[in-house]
Order: sequence, then C-alpha cells, then structure tokens
Amino acid sequence: MRAALSLLILALTPLASAQSFDCKLAQSPRERAVCADTRLSALDAEIAAKYKALRAQLSPPSAALVMDDQAEWLRWIDLVCPANGKGAAANQTQCLQQQYFTRAHDLDKITHLDNTVIFPRAHFLFKPGNASTTNPISPGFGYGSLRWPQIDIKPDKPNAAQTTWNNAVKTKAASLAVGFSNNNNATFDTAVDASGAIDAYFTVDAANNRLIDTTFTDGAFPWGAAHPTASRTSFLWWLDHNRQLTTNDIFWEDSGWQQKLVPLAIASLQSNAEIKDTLWKGDQLTKAVTSAVPDPTNWTLTSNGLAITFGQYAVGPYFIGMPQAHIPWTQLKSLLAHTFNPSTLPAPVPKPNP
Repeated sequence: MRAALSLLILALTPLASAQSFDCKLAQSPRERAVCADTRLSALDAEIAAKYKALRAQLSPPSAALVMDDQAEWLRWIDLVCPANGKGAAANQTQCLQQQYFTRAHDLDKITHLDNTVIFPRAHFLFKPGNASTTNPISPGFGYGSLRWPQIDIKPDKPNAAQTTWNNAVKTKAASLAVGFSNNNNATFDTAVDASGAIDAYFTVDAANNRLIDTTFTDGAFPWGAAHPTASRTSFLWWLDHNRQLTTNDIFWEDSGWQQKLVPLAIASLQSNAEIKDTLWKGDQLTKAVTSAVPDPTNWTLTSNGLAITFGQYAVGPYFIGMPQAHIPWTQLKSLLAHTFNPSTLPAPVPKPNP
C-alpha cells in the first residue's frame, strides 16, 4: 500500500536537478541506473541536499549517527534493488524509485522544540533466502527498514528527560516492528527473514516541551500475500513528567468517559463522506468503536483535540485503511481530569511537502 502510494506521488512529482555524482565515474549497477533515469537522478540530488541540510542542523555526535544510517542505507539498496532481480525486485528502476522516494521523505522528518531538534534515525536489514524458490513474487531474499525519532542532545548540555525519551522511543519502535513475527522473543534483526519485508516508520504528530506525540506505522509484506498487513500505534510521552501518558492524565476516572466517547467517535466517522457508506453498521460498528476508544495507543493528542485511529478492518473493509475520528476538546470538557489543560498541548506538526 505504501509502495503504491510512493510510486503514484513519484509520477506526479516535478523533476529536480541532476544526480549528486558524476555519471562519467558511475561504476555500480545502481549508479548506472540512476544516471539512466531522469527521475532517479532528480531523487538522488534531492536526497543529497536533504541529507546535507539535516546534518547541518545537528550536533557532531548526532550528525555522525545520521551519516552511519545513510551509509547503511546505500549498502542496503544495492542489495534490495539488484540489477538482475526477480519477483518483487525484477524492475530495478521502479524498486530504486520507491526506495529513493521513501528515503527523501524520511530525511524531511525534522521537528523543532524551541532550540532542540528531533531528527530521524534508521536501521536497514537484508536477509538472503533460497534463490530457487518457486514463489513468483519472492525475489529470493527478505528485508526490513526500521525508523524512529531522536532528540539531538548537545554534548555540553546533557538532559536526563530527553535521554530517557530517546531510549524509550527507540525501544518502542523496535518492539512494535517485530509484532508481525511468530517469535515472541524476536528482535527486529531476528524478525526480518527471507519470507517478506517489514517496513516500520514514524511521524511526530505534535511536540512541545511538555508532550511528544509519536505515531508508529508498521507493515508486513509477505511475498505472495494479497495485500500488506499494517498497524498504527501512538506513543504519547509526557516529557515534563518523564513517563508515558495514562488515561487518567486526560480523563476524570469516574466520568464514564469510555462510554461517552463512543457516540462522539461514531458521529465523527460518519461525518467523513469518503467512508460513511462503507462503515460497518449498527452493533458491529458500536462494538468496534467501544473496543478501540479506551486504548491510548489509538489516540493522537494535539491542541486541536483528540483523534482516535481505528485499525484495518476495525470499522470497515480493508480499502478504507485506518480512519480517524476527531473530537474537539470543547466536546469533552465535562469528562476531562481537573489537572489536564488542553491549552498546554502542542499544535499539530506541519506535514512535509510530498
């Protein structure tokens, strides 16, 4: 699903400048492919510019981490987009376009907290398999990409709260990415195998010096499956309290908020003209919303209100994706905890241009 969207956006994206290296010196199959395709050449130049701009905003230790991530990515795409691939990797140019577009988008994920920068980290894996497999979709290998945000902590200004979040959000990203594995003790490095691909990425939806609201989206793409499986999880962290958010931080415990949110969420979903007619009906919809509402991993909190995300197939068929219900704080005023002040929440982070 994400790959198809990437390729659609690629087709509509204007071309930029030439590639970041001299094509006369191109040696690897990937470099020759970049030089042979105008759009790839433009994407290569875009990545080079964004990579340089990101490193320029970071302290030397953080810039070095991004440099290591970029080097790992370059080695990785040589493996996952081979010149003479088969199955899902048969078209090298299309494969490279998808991965270059994704990397350019990832390098845009920069968020500022006053003078502090939240920047993107990444880890890429390649797992060789049986090249003689009879599965026509399998390229004979599997791969994984894991991404997570980190705060650039200046070496001369250590910050314990920011360090705690850095450790917690990295651990959370990795643990969610292995959710599709049958091995309960898997790490990301062991969960990725030759049977398909795992793609784990993030967005920082809102952030200030009090709250950081991060969304992790994880997808599994088994070779030969009809469509990918995806999940979305919110990670809500009180930076000023040095811990993850709980429901009691937001709602008055005895207000009956779990039940009272249900009709508000249903009304919001049904106000979306694009999905209204395809939502589940009656008790089926009510049960699905009732199940999802109390779980803060489905929430996004911003100064605009509460958004509740519903998983694939939760409230409708696969093609509606993972829709959201949006409820402004004014509708929830009587349910809120006395110590909770929505005005202290961050505004939504502007999305980078496609």
